[in-house]
Amino acid sequence: MTSNLDTRAASAGDRRRTRAYLAEFVPGIVAYVLLLSAALLWGGFDGTSPTRFAWALLPVLPMIWIAIAVLRHLHRLDEYQRTRTLTGLGAGFAVAMLASIALGILQSAGFELEGSGFWIYGIGMATWGVSAAVAGRR
Repeated sequence: MTSNLDTRAASAGDRRRTRAYLAEFVPGIVAYVLLLSAALLWGGFDGTSPTRFAWALLPVLPMIWIAIAVLRHLHRLDEYQRTRTLTGLGAGFAVAMLASIALGILQSAGFELEGSGFWIYGIGMATWGVSAAVAGRR
Protein backbone atom coordinates (compact mmCIF):
# COMPACT_ATOMS: atom_id res chain seq x y z
CA MET A 1 0.00 0.00 0.00
CA THR A 2 1.30 3.45 -0.83
CA SER A 3 1.55 6.35 1.53
CA ASN A 4 -0.99 9.16 1.57
CA LEU A 5 1.95 11.43 0.80
CA ASP A 6 2.26 9.83 -2.66
CA THR A 7 -1.08 11.15 -3.88
CA ARG A 8 -1.39 13.98 -6.40
CA ALA A 9 -4.62 15.11 -4.75
CA ALA A 10 -4.59 18.56 -3.21
CA SER A 11 -4.16 18.72 0.53
CA ALA A 12 -6.54 20.62 2.81
CA GLY A 13 -4.00 23.45 2.97
CA ASP A 14 -3.69 23.54 -0.82
CA ARG A 15 -7.45 23.73 -1.18
CA ARG A 16 -7.63 26.50 1.44
CA ARG A 17 -4.94 28.52 -0.38
CA THR A 18 -6.71 28.00 -3.70
CA ARG A 19 -10.04 29.17 -2.26
CA ALA A 20 -8.39 32.26 -0.77
CA TYR A 21 -6.73 33.05 -4.10
CA LEU A 22 -9.93 32.61 -6.09
CA ALA A 23 -11.86 34.74 -3.58
CA GLU A 24 -9.43 37.59 -4.37
CA PHE A 25 -8.78 36.87 -8.06
CA VAL A 26 -12.27 36.20 -9.45
CA PRO A 27 -13.83 39.54 -8.39
CA GLY A 28 -10.91 41.30 -10.08
CA ILE A 29 -11.45 39.38 -13.33
CA VAL A 30 -15.19 40.03 -13.22
CA ALA A 31 -14.57 43.75 -12.64
CA TYR A 32 -12.03 43.77 -15.49
CA VAL A 33 -14.48 42.18 -17.94
CA LEU A 34 -17.26 44.55 -16.90
CA LEU A 35 -15.11 47.69 -17.07
CA LEU A 36 -13.50 46.64 -20.35
CA SER A 37 -16.94 46.00 -21.84
CA ALA A 38 -18.18 49.37 -20.60
CA ALA A 39 -15.11 51.11 -21.98
CA LEU A 40 -15.49 49.46 -25.38
CA LEU A 41 -19.22 50.23 -25.52
CA TRP A 42 -19.28 53.76 -24.17
CA GLY A 43 -15.67 54.96 -24.27
CA GLY A 44 -15.92 56.70 -27.62
CA PHE A 45 -12.45 55.55 -28.64
CA ASP A 46 -12.97 56.68 -32.22
CA GLY A 47 -14.01 60.18 -31.13
CA THR A 48 -12.00 63.21 -30.09
CA SER A 49 -13.18 63.66 -26.51
CA PRO A 50 -10.38 63.68 -23.93
CA THR A 51 -12.52 61.43 -21.71
CA ARG A 52 -11.76 58.54 -24.08
CA PHE A 53 -8.37 58.25 -22.37
CA ALA A 54 -10.00 57.87 -18.94
CA TRP A 55 -12.31 55.22 -20.40
CA ALA A 56 -9.33 53.46 -21.94
CA LEU A 57 -7.50 53.32 -18.60
CA LEU A 58 -10.53 52.31 -16.55
CA PRO A 59 -9.96 48.52 -17.00
CA VAL A 60 -6.45 48.92 -15.58
CA LEU A 61 -7.85 49.46 -12.08
CA PRO A 62 -9.06 45.87 -11.63
CA MET A 63 -5.79 44.63 -13.14
CA ILE A 64 -4.02 46.26 -10.18
CA TRP A 65 -6.39 44.29 -7.91
CA ILE A 66 -5.50 41.10 -9.82
CA ALA A 67 -1.75 41.78 -9.53
CA ILE A 68 -2.13 42.22 -5.77
CA ALA A 69 -4.14 38.97 -5.58
CA VAL A 70 -1.36 37.11 -7.44
CA LEU A 71 1.33 38.55 -5.16
CA ARG A 72 -0.67 37.64 -2.05
CA HIS A 73 -1.13 34.15 -3.45
CA LEU A 74 2.62 33.80 -4.01
CA HIS A 75 3.23 34.66 -0.35
CA ARG A 76 0.78 31.96 0.76
CA LEU A 77 2.35 29.18 -1.31
CA ASP A 78 4.82 26.61 -0.06
CA GLU A 79 8.28 26.40 -1.64
CA TYR A 80 7.38 23.82 -4.29
CA GLN A 81 4.24 25.63 -5.42
CA ARG A 82 6.01 28.99 -5.38
CA THR A 83 8.81 27.63 -7.56
CA ARG A 84 6.30 26.12 -9.98
CA THR A 85 4.28 29.34 -10.15
CA LEU A 86 7.34 31.55 -10.57
CA THR A 87 8.65 29.26 -13.31
CA GLY A 88 5.39 29.78 -15.16
CA LEU A 89 5.43 33.53 -14.56
CA GLY A 90 9.03 33.76 -15.74
CA ALA A 91 8.32 31.83 -18.92
CA GLY A 92 5.20 33.89 -19.59
CA PHE A 93 7.14 37.12 -19.07
CA ALA A 94 9.99 36.01 -21.35
CA VAL A 95 7.66 34.94 -24.16
CA ALA A 96 5.58 38.12 -23.81
CA MET A 97 8.74 40.22 -24.10
CA LEU A 98 9.84 38.28 -27.19
CA ALA A 99 6.38 38.77 -28.71
CA SER A 100 6.56 42.46 -27.85
CA ILE A 101 9.91 42.87 -29.57
CA ALA A 102 8.83 40.85 -32.62
CA LEU A 103 5.57 42.79 -33.03
CA GLY A 104 7.36 46.10 -32.48
CA ILE A 105 9.86 45.33 -35.22
CA LEU A 106 7.12 44.09 -37.54
CA GLN A 107 5.12 47.27 -36.93
CA SER A 108 8.22 49.35 -37.70
CA ALA A 109 8.38 47.49 -41.02
CA GLY A 110 4.75 48.41 -41.76
CA PHE A 111 2.87 45.36 -40.44
CA GLU A 112 -0.23 46.46 -38.56
CA LEU A 113 -1.93 44.15 -36.08
CA GLU A 114 -5.05 45.52 -34.42
CA GLY A 115 -4.84 45.18 -30.66
CA SER A 116 -1.23 43.99 -30.59
CA GLY A 117 -1.02 44.73 -26.85
CA PHE A 118 -3.84 42.30 -26.21
CA TRP A 119 -2.07 39.68 -28.33
CA ILE A 120 1.09 40.11 -26.27
CA TYR A 121 -0.91 39.85 -23.06
CA GLY A 122 -2.70 36.73 -24.26
CA ILE A 123 0.53 35.08 -25.39
CA GLY A 124 2.15 35.80 -22.01
CA MET A 125 -0.82 34.51 -20.02
CA ALA A 126 -1.13 31.35 -22.14
CA THR A 127 2.58 30.66 -21.74
CA TRP A 128 2.32 31.17 -17.98
CA GLY A 129 -0.50 28.65 -17.75
CA VAL A 130 1.12 26.03 -19.98
CA SER A 131 4.57 26.30 -18.41
CA ALA A 132 3.14 26.16 -14.86
CA ALA A 133 1.23 23.02 -15.83
CA VAL A 134 4.34 21.47 -17.37
CA ALA A 135 6.41 22.38 -14.31
CA GLY A 136 3.77 20.72 -12.13
CA ARG A 137 4.00 17.47 -14.09
CA ARG A 138 7.73 17.06 -13.34
